[in-house]
Amino acid sequence: MDVLAPPRTSAPDASEIDLQVDRSDVTDHIRKTFARPGYRPPLLPPVALEVMQLSQRADVDFEKVVHLLERDPVMAARVLSIAQSPLYASRSPILSLRVAAIRMGLKTVRDIVMEAAVNLKVFRVPGYEQPMARVAQHSTATAHVMRAVCRRTRVESEYAFLCGLLHDVGYAASLLSLAEDATMRRVPYDKVSMVLDEVHEDASALLAKLWKLPEQVQRAVANHHDLPREHAEPVNAALIVAEQLCWEAGAGIEPPPPDANPMTMKTPEAPVDGVDVNWIGLVDQARAVLSMDELGLAAARAEAFAIVAQLAGGKS
Repeated sequence: MDVLAPPRTSAPDASEIDLQVDRSDVTDHIRKTFARPGYRPPLLPPVALEVMQLSQRADVDFEKVVHLLERDPVMAARVLSIAQSPLYASRSPILSLRVAAIRMGLKTVRDIVMEAAVNLKVFRVPGYEQPMARVAQHSTATAHVMRAVCRRTRVESEYAFLCGLLHDVGYAASLLSLAEDATMRRVPYDKVSMVLDEVHEDASALLAKLWKLPEQVQRAVANHHDLPREHAEPVNAALIVAEQLCWEAGAGIEPPPPDANPMTMKTPEAPVDGVDVNWIGLVDQARAVLSMDELGLAAARAEAFAIVAQLAGGKS
């Protein structure tokens, strides 16, 4: 039996000695939380959801988006900060939300708003600050690398960035369900990480549905560790490749391979018992869907390493 012992910061009393939490108990707790009719997911800021809705309209003007963002000063400041980061910066500085909207376009501003929203609100779970910071870093990196992979393979998707950004939101939802339970929150993260690996894909799919995100985003986050052999979507394949490259570049949930190299032509294989990684056969299958040969993957790998380094330097 796989038993998870609660963390102890002082000498245990009798009740603590008797407290044993089986791994299956953790899994059941998380799944039952999501299955409750009244379950409420981690909340995205209303401004982010409204910007998402506006971005799907052809007749919206930039001023309306700017006024909407200005209703949330914290969000507005974060959006402007990201817009000024190395991955977005242009020759002349972006000094206002209006300039950002005009210069970058509505869809890019939407992506930045969602990036700000999940980092400010969703990837914040009391007691799990360190693992959530890692998930946030991984998700942001995957979003940017996802966009690069789609560009290189000519995959048409206006939601590529969001698919990468939101694919692991299920980690936050799962940890939040544990943090809200007096017994479960005493189980240390390293003892529940494999459980989270099992449930986070379904949890991400649930959140995407409850947030009423575009259907393409819902499908991608629901299958980012799977690729149907029939009717495989290129966006899904691009997400699998992007996750692999982020792991190699040091922005995965797992530590990178010891021989990580941006210039290698060899694709390292993730550990079998790794968390949030894909087996090499699935990565090869995704490459086939994208018609991405070894040379193309090598070029994408070098770009992914550069993107991760820029994000680390800019802290976007």
